[in-house]
Amino acid sequence: MIDLRSDTLTLPTEEMRNVIANASVGDDCYGEDSSVIELEEYCKQLFHVEDALFVPTGTMANQLAIKSQVMEGNEVITETNYHINFYESASIAMLSRAVLHTCRTADGILRVEHVEELIHSKPRGPFYAHPQLVSIENTINYYQGKIFPLKVIEQLYGFTREKNISFHMDGARLFNAHVATNIPLRDYAKFVDSLSVCFAKGLGAPFGSMLMGRKEVISKARIYRKQFGAGFHQIGMYAAAALYALKHHISRLRTDHLLTKKLAMMLSKIDGLYVDPHAVETNMIFFHVNNFHISSFEFVDRCKKKGLLLFPWLPDEVRIVVSRNVNEKDIDEAATIIEAVCKELRRGVMYVS
Repeated sequence: MIDLRSDTLTLPTEEMRNVIANASVGDDCYGEDSSVIELEEYCKQLFHVEDALFVPTGTMANQLAIKSQVMEGNEVITETNYHINFYESASIAMLSRAVLHTCRTADGILRVEHVEELIHSKPRGPFYAHPQLVSIENTINYYQGKIFPLKVIEQLYGFTREKNISFHMDGARLFNAHVATNIPLRDYAKFVDSLSVCFAKGLGAPFGSMLMGRKEVISKARIYRKQFGAGFHQIGMYAAAALYALKHHISRLRTDHLLTKKLAMMLSKIDGLYVDPHAVETNMIFFHVNNFHISSFEFVDRCKKKGLLLFPWLPDEVRIVVSRNVNEKDIDEAATIIEAVCKELRRGVMYVS
């Protein structure tokens, strides 16, 4: 079975498993897990940040960033389709009691003018929520793994400084942006107050994310992490795996990008599908199935029966994510399966009115 549902499905390599088996561990609640300490210090140097905190998931990293920078009842500004709103709005309401104020942008990039418009879209007197955090995503899942331009990040940072608003980046797939642009990770980190990255997606570690940023933010987050129930004891095995991934797996993301581009080129030639290879920036492809008058769930089920797993992103849209789980032969076979399904649908083998 070829699995293109998500890069969260990556598995540890044999080398990583050996690192896990031989990892030095201690009690992280006492600050004595040497592998966690080494990982956090490595990230501080890699990103040139004041402090870093190892956490179980990207969602927890984002939630800790919000909890540490937004007072209850105040506002987080973001784009409607960013993960922090699309998936995490309930968590924000429950854990931080904060308000999300969103807008839908034409290209997925939240710019200064969008933030300004949201700030001025309602009165800001004592009866209203006050904006305390702007949050972006890089790369942007909903927008086909799109890279958030560094220039816009710098502009947003300058604007948030003027307005005394904190600035967070959900960088779950920031390593993909880094590899695609060759922009150093520290250049992304220097224009935000807090930043999260994930080790369990394209890098292939089994667990964990890192929240980084200003020392005062991370100090608060460390307390909230414990209160959220994520105080670790012997967690060094996972930290060692994440460190191995950082040292050995970042550059190979370029292979994922090349295979994604190749698949997009092949899919663009299939009648009934609209895929623009030039819109593919990292490791994702999205396409609609409207032309076949079926739902994405039915299209995905049809592919599954032929040996290909895809993700039904929206009722009429399918998502493909390329990761280290697949090779060039798998990509060729995936294109063949999708073409076969499309051909059957054009012939009326499956039709839903």
